Amino acid sequence: MLDQEAAPATRERVTGGRILVVDDDRDVAELVATVLAEAGHEVKTITDSRQAMAAFGEFQPDLVTLDVLMPSVDGISLCLELRRNSDVPVLFLSAKDDPPDRVVGLRIGADDYLGKPFDNDELAARVEALMRRDRSRTVHAKERQLRFGRFIIDLASLQAIAGDRQLPLTPTEFKLLRTLASEPGRVFTRDDLLVGVWGYEPGSDTRLVDVHVGRLRKKLEQASVSEVTIETARGFGYRLTGRAA
Repeated sequence: MLDQEAAPATRERVTGGRILVVDDDRDVAELVATVLAEAGHEVKTITDSRQAMAAFGEFQPDLVTLDVLMPSVDGISLCLELRRNSDVPVLFLSAKDDPPDRVVGLRIGADDYLGKPFDNDELAARVEALMRRDRSRTVHAKERQLRFGRFIIDLASLQAIAGDRQLPLTPTEFKLLRTLASEPGRVFTRDDLLVGVWGYEPGSDTRLVDVHVGRLRKKLEQASVSEVTIETARGFGYRLTGRAA
């Protein structure tokens, strides 16, 4: 049966965003909803993953949390479907917390990954960091562009354009590209990027940076972008090389 419940119903004022929680375990879904509602968010829960996309279209959330292992439609498939039409931040919540599983989730389009069981405060903090980052990319974007020949990073429209083609970047990938391109040639440490792109504490999850850099490199390669290159500064971090026009 479809479960679409705003939680908790007694909350009088919403100070955060709209969050869609998809998890076939009703107890976990209710726990996540309670934690996030107490943090000031409006939350809708779905325990039948077959109804997730319809709920997404109706609710228009600012962030989605997805369980990975669900019997009807798994979280990986849902994330892929979301990424075909939306750049909404996606946070995976899963008992599968092994590094290979985390990497798969991040590579197919998730913005972050939190293993179960999780700390309630960490869940609230990660959600807030993702939403703060997503809001700031709109609020603080200036009316200007970074140009590298025919490759343009438009900070107003939040688009990366190669010739006449727009790159299909997620919000995280765009902010990562914008950060690296803001100072071509500078080596950004993984901690620099964790703080600047994700809003996390230094040293919290450097693997997160590596996976997203890999995804961004692949999209630049697929779009035949030759004007810029993301290089690895071994033992330090990453730098973008290229000449701004």
